[in-house]
Amino acid sequence: MSLTGLVVGWRIRTSVLEALGGFLILLTFAYAFSWVMAMVGLLAPSPEVVNNAAFVVIFPLTFVANTFVPLSTLAGPLRTFAEWNPVSAVTQSARQLFGNIPPGTNPPHSWALQHPATYTLVWALAILVIFVPLTTRQFRRSVSR
Repeated sequence: MSLTGLVVGWRIRTSVLEALGGFLILLTFAYAFSWVMAMVGLLAPSPEVVNNAAFVVIFPLTFVANTFVPLSTLAGPLRTFAEWNPVSAVTQSARQLFGNIPPGTNPPHSWALQHPATYTLVWALAILVIFVPLTTRQFRRSVSR
């Protein structure tokens, strides 16, 4: 994905260490969230249902975030949700670590986006603490049937 981004003009504008931190944040959150999707997969009766259930989980998280639109364009409750959305924190953290904050962007108001790497890691840890045991237990139940 990064190579494709480089081909279309995306650039890393920070140090190698910061860029590695950006990739590490992205991979850590993706790994944690994969446990949520594994649980969805184990609970769903068919692959089609997994696809639909994953969409229901992912859609509000990705589209009510700072991923595609500036937070200033969102209405009050949506803005609040987006400011505390873990996907917004992952996005903000990656933008900071890769040096890609758009020029003229207002500084964030919420603590979550002022400290996006910390907030992302807290979310990743919380997801792992909750979903690793639940998913493992569900997997054992599914295999023992």
